[in-house]
Amino acid sequence: MRQQFFLTLTMVWLALIAWDISPLYGQKDFHGADSVFDKERITILWAILKGPTEGSSRVYIKILNSGNSPFQAFSVEAVDPFSKEKEWVVKGEVLKKENLVKGVRTSFNEKTGRRVFFYKNAEDLSKGNPVMIVYYLGIPDTSPEFLTEREMENYFEEALRRLIK
Repeated sequence: MRQQFFLTLTMVWLALIAWDISPLYGQKDFHGADSVFDKERITILWAILKGPTEGSSRVYIKILNSGNSPFQAFSVEAVDPFSKEKEWVVKGEVLKKENLVKGVRTSFNEKTGRRVFFYKNAEDLSKGNPVMIVYYLGIPDTSPEFLTEREMENYFEEALRRLIK
């Protein structure tokens, strides 16, 4: 009887660890490991526009809303993984069909992480209660580098075409 109790307790404990409890709070967290992310009718694409120096190179994050997503606003936060210091890159923007977040590549030196928050409505935004969070530990390794904006836009269009297929 006692062994069965501990076995049941252990099984429940393991189930809780394996199960993502964030949906209990109405929030979904996703690790955006690649330069192309597609979930919940949101697509996030990363690319780098190379400059002559690291300080003049730009990181582009293109956030596309299918128009049918349940989200109305978004924010992007930069995070230092060691000190946990945070700063807003974009805070409380209306989520349009196409959204572009640009940053200097060297801004990833200290605050390497990025968290993209998606909010259902203005009330959730004002309360700081995102429904979905996509987090990156740094610039995705798969982010392509381009010398011209036209090449980068062609890549964004082609990446989106591949996703739609």
